[in-house]
Amino acid sequence: MTEFATVDVKCITSDVSRSTFSEQDIEKLADSILKNDSLLRPLILKQTGIENFVVLDGHLEFYAAVRAREKNPRQAEMINSFVISPKDESTVNEQISFLRQSDKFIDLSSKTEKTEGISNWITSFENRLTEMREVIFQNNQSNESRFKQLETNLDKKSKENLLDVINISKKEVLIQELSRYGLPKKKVEAIYDAREQKKDKKFENYSDVVKSTKGKGFGVDAFISLIDAWENSHK
Repeated sequence: MTEFATVDVKCITSDVSRSTFSEQDIEKLADSILKNDSLLRPLILKQTGIENFVVLDGHLEFYAAVRAREKNPRQAEMINSFVISPKDESTVNEQISFLRQSDKFIDLSSKTEKTEGISNWITSFENRLTEMREVIFQNNQSNESRFKQLETNLDKKSKENLLDVINISKKEVLIQELSRYGLPKKKVEAIYDAREQKKDKKFENYSDVVKSTKGKGFGVDAFISLIDAWENSHK
């Protein structure tokens, strides 16, 4: 499976020596990457670990990306690439080999045809790159929507148990939730602060809540009243 992705340049290695290429070519291509804010011919990478990749094709482009990152770390931190899994390496190498052979037979006798061919190729690739970026954007939007839905479902489920709400809610949510049952904001904040000081950032039980907030204006009677109000509203 081949996926288009932006990969951190620091996570990429090449088994081809940098000295194979002209420093002038590397420098020019690095400047072009910064100028265009992308690499028009993405690297082809094989993923060898969670955050480790090796170049299969595009070694010059890789070293240019490294140089671009040296010039502007923030702008050139990531580089566009096609990432393949190790099991697909042989079939991808076949295509790379074929394309390399095809490049050798480009007719250089007509400068006009060559220029038009390159221009058309770049235009075609830019269109595909735009489409890929849109797909990535849509996927990110979809994942964000799914994540929010999971949070909503978790909140609904957790409301069945007051201790769960106290243990997992963010500060603002906890204040809003417990204030509905007459608990002053300062007392809710005392519960939250006590939770954050716990080793695992959660209370073991209700007694632990009372014990941990002792001396902060939150007594047993107040907590019992809170539990009663909570249970009555969730019957």
